Amino acid sequence: MSILLVLLYFFLKQHGKLEQADRMFLALWASNFALLALELSVDILGIYHPRAELAPLLTLLTSLFYTLNAAPGVFYFLFIQYMIGNRVSKRFVLLLLLPCLFLAILSFASAWTGWVFVIDDLSRYSRGPYFFLMVINNYLYLLFGPVYLLHHHDQLQRKIYSTLLVFPFPVAIAGLLQILFYGVEVLWISLSISLLILFFNVESNQVNRDYLTGLFNRRYFQRMADLAFARKKPGKTQWACLLDINGFKGINDTYGHAKGDAALIQIARFLEQVVPKHTIVSRYGGDEFALLTSALTEREVLQILARLEQKLTEFNASGRIADAITVSVGCAPLLMEDYENLDAFLQQLDLGMYTAKQESKKLDTDGRSVVFHFCK
Repeated sequence: MSILLVLLYFFLKQHGKLEQADRMFLALWASNFALLALELSVDILGIYHPRAELAPLLTLLTSLFYTLNAAPGVFYFLFIQYMIGNRVSKRFVLLLLLPCLFLAILSFASAWTGWVFVIDDLSRYSRGPYFFLMVINNYLYLLFGPVYLLHHHDQLQRKIYSTLLVFPFPVAIAGLLQILFYGVEVLWISLSISLLILFFNVESNQVNRDYLTGLFNRRYFQRMADLAFARKKPGKTQWACLLDINGFKGINDTYGHAKGDAALIQIARFLEQVVPKHTIVSRYGGDEFALLTSALTEREVLQILARLEQKLTEFNASGRIADAITVSVGCAPLLMEDYENLDAFLQQLDLGMYTAKQESKKLDTDGRSVVFHFCK
């Protein structure tokens, strides 16, 4: 509980007006805190200091505790939805709440039936014969959460995706230990730690991220490029690419800024999908994007551009935006002997992108989604 209070302090300190995803994270925090408080109360009243006159209170607290067991799973799903940017429909919420409703009926009925828990005449707590139904109910969220994430992996930033994917596993392992060894209570403590890890990963990620696309921002790209330029070695060739959407102003003027934003987000997702692991993908500014790769050959860079061409061609064929999206790309290897400083390198990269943009206006490039120029 102390960990959660510290987490709440940092969360409120770093957030002004709360977005929907922030509200879901706060709800996830609140459900975890409530479960820890209820679990502590049940332990004190029903295990360590049982008293007969407190049996009705213990029964009520235990029913609430088991009813709330599914709440973190519900808010975990909703948090994923808002991080993805999807609209949360009433049908989706209803599907999420159905297991909660089942659990609530089962928990409160146990006050008379003893299905999930039993409170005896001396106010002592013990598990009921159908306790396993509650376990199955809760594990459904832990199972389908990662499955749902895998299905939507292309709509999330890599680091946030990985953090959300791993989030349920410590909870699942702790739950299994708690089931196998009666009296061991680590489930909601592990959830608190998972929540803390999730918070700091997401928050640290946002500092260096572009708000709209979720990519790294220009400041982070230039910092990483500075480091790459300082430590570059012969034979270890890193590449940088500067990419610009052709005619982007026309998309905004013709279809509105919402379509323009959608185009930027789509390009961002495509870039994340086509580049190798550990590539820095950033929004450089406006409709420009920048890539900083690890050591690659020229052929491997060409393969990246070919994969991007395929993605854009398929997207344009789908007709989701009436005007085809095409891009111009300038690429350059970060060679030690060619540039005296990073500014000179970036200037050459910008010139390469401009050359590609000029090439894209020629008739013989019609039908191509990606026009590129390699700086030599």
